[in-house]
Amino acid sequence: MPVRCNPITWETFLGLDQDVQRDLEIVDGVPVPREERTREHQKVGARLAQALEQAAAHPTENYETDTQVDVLLWQAPPTARKPDVVLHHHIPASTHLAAEHAVVVAEVQSTSSRRRDRVHKMSDYADAGIPHYWLVTFDKIGALSIERYASPLGSHRYTQIGTTHRDMGPVAVTVTDPFPMEILWEHLEVAPRV
Repeated sequence: MPVRCNPITWETFLGLDQDVQRDLEIVDGVPVPREERTREHQKVGARLAQALEQAAAHPTENYETDTQVDVLLWQAPPTARKPDVVLHHHIPASTHLAAEHAVVVAEVQSTSSRRRDRVHKMSDYADAGIPHYWLVTFDKIGALSIERYASPLGSHRYTQIGTTHRDMGPVAVTVTDPFPMEILWEHLEVAPRV
């Protein structure tokens, strides 16, 4: 017989020991363990966060990135995901990061996270109204492909708007929405090419 957990509140989740909370997400009020992340997985996420933050230098908007931080998608029942990377509008340190602050969320896919990232998280991010979602695959060199999805305002579902692969040339991402930016594959490398 499956084990059932009683739902908890968002406040209870935030009150968990930091070491415990770091490896959990909360989905419909139930704490859910995050998948294991290899060093390469974490490095690719860190490189993408750095490249996104540099690309997001904007004269009138103030953006920043975070990695593996809780993004509250909705409160009832509480659901918060920890994307590998989130680009968001600048918020005060005392404000908790929520879906309405997020501009792009990205998940770095591993074998164990593929279904969760492509089905469950994609659906949750779209339902929460986050406008852009990126799925990143990687190998020993670094990021290998980037699938980009966008959600037309109010649609709560994503449409694929582009896929790039490292073999297609030096540019990993070039977009005009949410603002003009370009990211090169070399910025997403974690090891030298052999």
